[in-house]
Amino acid sequence: MEPFVLLDDALAGSATLLTALQSVDLVGLDSIDSSLRAGWSRGWHCFARLPYTGNAALFWFAHRFAVDPDAFLPSTPAGLIDAAHDVTADEFAAGIQTVKEAIAAGTCYQVNYTHRVHATVSGDPRALYRRLRERQPVAFGVLAHLPEPAAAWTLSLSPELFLDVRDGLATSRPMKGTAPIESDPSALRDDPKNRAENLMIVDLLRNDLSQVADDVSVPALFEVEAVGRLWQMTSTVTGRLRPDVGLGDLLRATFPCGSITGAPKLASMRIIDGVERDERGLYTGSLGVIEDGRATLNIAIRTLEIDEAGRARLGIGSGVVADSTAESEWQECIAKAAFATGLTPDVHLREAIRVVDGVAPLAELHRRRLSRSSAALGIPLRTDPVADAIAQTPPGAWRVGIDVAPDGASAVTHAPLTPTVEPVDVVIAPAAWSPTPWSIHKTTDRAHFDDATAFATRHGAFDAIGHTVDGVVLEGARTSVFARIDERWVTPPLDLGILDSVQRRAILDDPALIGADSIEEAAFTVDDLRRAESVIVANAVRGPLTARLKEIPSP
Repeated sequence: MEPFVLLDDALAGSATLLTALQSVDLVGLDSIDSSLRAGWSRGWHCFARLPYTGNAALFWFAHRFAVDPDAFLPSTPAGLIDAAHDVTADEFAAGIQTVKEAIAAGTCYQVNYTHRVHATVSGDPRALYRRLRERQPVAFGVLAHLPEPAAAWTLSLSPELFLDVRDGLATSRPMKGTAPIESDPSALRDDPKNRAENLMIVDLLRNDLSQVADDVSVPALFEVEAVGRLWQMTSTVTGRLRPDVGLGDLLRATFPCGSITGAPKLASMRIIDGVERDERGLYTGSLGVIEDGRATLNIAIRTLEIDEAGRARLGIGSGVVADSTAESEWQECIAKAAFATGLTPDVHLREAIRVVDGVAPLAELHRRRLSRSSAALGIPLRTDPVADAIAQTPPGAWRVGIDVAPDGASAVTHAPLTPTVEPVDVVIAPAAWSPTPWSIHKTTDRAHFDDATAFATRHGAFDAIGHTVDGVVLEGARTSVFARIDERWVTPPLDLGILDSVQRRAILDDPALIGADSIEEAAFTVDDLRRAESVIVANAVRGPLTARLKEIPSP
């Protein structure tokens, strides 16, 4: 996919798309003005990526045009898996104590103390951005796909304006003060602690802006607005830039923004360097567009950076003052991260169980898999769906389906079991599969399985065997695969991103179920499968079935 940047004002329902990347400049703030002039002279459009420390990256695009974000962003399934804070509550409390000791010693008045949340992305990052912007619409959103391996994708749902510059007027809207949306907004507005934090940063920004601007004023103080599931307190600081001031001068005076450092700024940054375990990188830096005479830059909070492997990093922090408590700051961080970590998956969990006269031999394995997937995907289990399903099954032999919705509601279906005639025919799926982080869970995100099953049915086969682009066997659309190759039984390993099938697990625990003494988890290819002495396909409903490979002539 070609690089692009979507500048998204979800509150206004408008967006701008930058495409056709021409050049990338890595520059310090002391030389940014000359780089900007050179790019503008070519008629290019600048997207700036300013990390908290280090050089700015200026991405120059040839085209800029308005787009409909609803039309641009896909609505395919996407989400975060295994989201976890990289500090425990106790470790966080220790950091808070270190900061408060510095405050008590008079080194500073306030410090923005931060940590990270790590997760794995499943699905298209553009679809994930769509879901996040629906959950937390903001005016300064950014979706960027750029040639940076460590941050191939940037999804910024920042509600905070660092700088808006137009017609010589610079405006900043620092955000300090947070409360749950269920609370009374006036309580946040009138809270002495939050007002004190906000005012400290307003004074810091006034001083920073006064270095390069005249008529510095505060036209709005202690405004409370809804941001997703939070109330946030903001103030507005403006100043008229002096005629000889360039953007580099303005950034050198104000960057990084005091709202994400603390006060005094330099002292707070030294404390941050000592107490935070990781470098911030882009987090608490800035993202935005810079045109000749006009710029809009956010503060890169509520921002996910996603690498090429789909690993996501989200920075979260809170402002610490003398009377802060570790528990309240920890809860604030959890609340701020919830726009992403609380994202309800847009898939359902599925199980298919063999139940005969009220008995399900693999019930415990189904229960364990559901529990693992529930924890990983954030789908609650209100009851024991497996026990509930078995209890609802009449006498006889049944295929019992379980569907658990994102909110934890479960539904049960029943279909009578009919005998399967062996051997069953299997075919090779016509297209390669690309496993995703969701592939190890049994969910409704199974379009490639459905396509392969339809292909098998058209050719009179029981199942279609999936494979990678390199021809490595993965699994069947409805079964796990076991093959006896060169007198040893093998099955594809889980690290290929395949489903941890219940029947697969049962067979590995008891290889005698397929007449084997032992089974290795090892990769093998489609060509290996073609020359196998024996092939077994298995699922929890049908059990292990002898299979034969049916070759389909190429069209």
